[in-house]
Amino acid sequence: MKLERLFEVKNTKLFDLSGNEIAVSASMAKKIKWSEVESEAESYNEDFLAKLRDELKTLESEKKFVFIEPEFDKNAPAEQFITAMNHTARRIKDCVSVIGFAIPAEISEFKDNFIEELSKKHQQYCYFCKKEISNDIVLY
Repeated sequence: MKLERLFEVKNTKLFDLSGNEIAVSASMAKKIKWSEVESEAESYNEDFLAKLRDELKTLESEKKFVFIEPEFDKNAPAEQFITAMNHTARRIKDCVSVIGFAIPAEISEFKDNFIEELSKKHQQYCYFCKKEISNDIVLY
C-alpha cells in the first residue's frame, strides 16, 4: 500500500497540500529508541513495532499527525541505524498519521543516505531536524 503525500516542506516549514502552514512543535514527535526497535544488527523487536503501529493507527482515527523521532541510543554505525529505521518505516507504512521522520544529530552528516533509503518506498514522508541542516527539512 502506497500512501499519498499529505504534506510538503518549503524553506524549513511544513505545509499541507492546500498551502496552509502547519505549526510544528516537539509535542508532535513520537519518540522511539533505536534499542527498542533493534536489539542487535538486523534483529528487530516486532512486538514493539506492532504496538507502535497500533498507537499510530489510533492517532490516525483521531485525525492527529506525528513524526517519528528516533533516539540514537546505541553504539553502532549510522548505516545500521538507517537500516533499522527503514525497517520501522516498512512496519508502519500504512499509518496516515505519520508525517515523516526526524534526523538525529548523530547522523546529520548521513542525512542524504537516510532520506534516500526511506524515500525508496516511502515518498510521502517529510523530514525533521532540531537545527537547520537543509532547506528541505522541517525545523522543530
